Amino acid sequence: MQDQSYSNYDFPDEKSLKSFLSDCVAGTQGNAQFNIASISIPLTYVAPLAILQSININHQMHYYMDRPVDELSLFAFGSLVSDSFQGQGRFNSVKEFSSECLGRTKCYPNKLEAFTGPHFFNTFTFSDESMSEDIFPAATVFLPEWHLYSVKGRYGFVINLRVDGNSSVNDLFKSILERYNYFLSFDYSSSKNQRAHNKGTEMLDTVLTKSSFEKAVLGALEDIGKSLYHKIVLAQKITFKNHTKSESAQFLNQLRDRFPGCYTFSFSDGSGKSFIGSSPEKLLQIRKGVISTEAIAGSSSRGREPIQDAQLGMELLSSEKNLREHYLVKESILKRLKVMGIKTSCDERPRLLTLTNVQHLMTKIKGVISSDIHILEIAAGLHPTPAVGGQPREFAVPRIRELEGFERGLYAGLLGWFNSNNDGDLIVGLRSAQFNKDSVDVFAGAGIVNGSKIEEETAEIELKRQAIMKSLMH
Repeated sequence: MQDQSYSNYDFPDEKSLKSFLSDCVAGTQGNAQFNIASISIPLTYVAPLAILQSININHQMHYYMDRPVDELSLFAFGSLVSDSFQGQGRFNSVKEFSSECLGRTKCYPNKLEAFTGPHFFNTFTFSDESMSEDIFPAATVFLPEWHLYSVKGRYGFVINLRVDGNSSVNDLFKSILERYNYFLSFDYSSSKNQRAHNKGTEMLDTVLTKSSFEKAVLGALEDIGKSLYHKIVLAQKITFKNHTKSESAQFLNQLRDRFPGCYTFSFSDGSGKSFIGSSPEKLLQIRKGVISTEAIAGSSSRGREPIQDAQLGMELLSSEKNLREHYLVKESILKRLKVMGIKTSCDERPRLLTLTNVQHLMTKIKGVISSDIHILEIAAGLHPTPAVGGQPREFAVPRIRELEGFERGLYAGLLGWFNSNNDGDLIVGLRSAQFNKDSVDVFAGAGIVNGSKIEEETAEIELKRQAIMKSLMH
């Protein structure tokens, strides 16, 4: 246990912080709307996943992301302000919402480093419209009450406060101090902070519904034979009864440990539903005006022994069918970025992205963006890529729901964050599951092109589904 108080050198000077808060309160005088005060404070140490699993997140908005190979972990909790949107303009609506919030946000001066300052956490479903209450809104954005970060040995939190003309400076200061001392003095050794975890293989032993993947593939191959499109990505959803009433957050550690090269994530909009997974794919990342993305398409299994694994990797790198599927994804991304005026460079040939149970063809892509293009404008132009939708997009994507027979929701959608500096991460919601009140929806998909065989595609989605199933059944 860390026995420290706010006299720690990292905590802001009390007089200076109270002066800042007083200015924030004074700035709201005569205004009908509240303002937002955002204060970033370093910590000597914090473990976001431990905090997440120790507090009650039921019916609270939250977003969690962890990628061990990047030494990156984020946890955002609660909603100071939030909204949801539908339709083709949803990316722009989220952008305008954040701009309006930033227009009335004052930030306490701090050492500028990654993940300080106000961050907006957001999700976008695969489709522009959400037709059912059983899935998440087409777009959700929230500025959290606070978020924690652990990045390459640097730790801290950002607290966002609602301020109006009636706010008490002393009360605002007290809330900051209490939150700081909670994180600083968190007892990682205490059993009282560990919530009960349900275990056992009985959790998901009953299938409630199962979409017909084979029928969908047959329909897609017929479309491709008619040259309606070149590629389409089809998924299967299996809904299991949650016998043990297990909570989604208890599985994040297994996912993180099994897939350190993936983005382990968790999101809830406070409705009682939650969406978790461990995705190998990012749609885009921006840091200081540099954009990075990647084309990931073409898959095979891993071998049990090094020689078998090498053989499978070599076969994947030379597979005409997989290389053709990969090329469609890469060229589509490059073309869309070029249309947006973004100059890019990429690998000459794909490399292997090796995960615990599967390997993919991957091409890394980088570029430099101008200061006047927002991260969400790029996201709107790229999503969905042929890696999760199809090619050409305008013909393949509308057929997906007709062939699959269900709404994807956040599966193959986007989850991530961005800040006022236009830095951000948006990952693709793959290898994922949605937790409902008494059931769990598990998703997996595969790309269908000319030459695809039903038995091979079925084996591929079973392989991908095991990535999440083995953690849920742990």
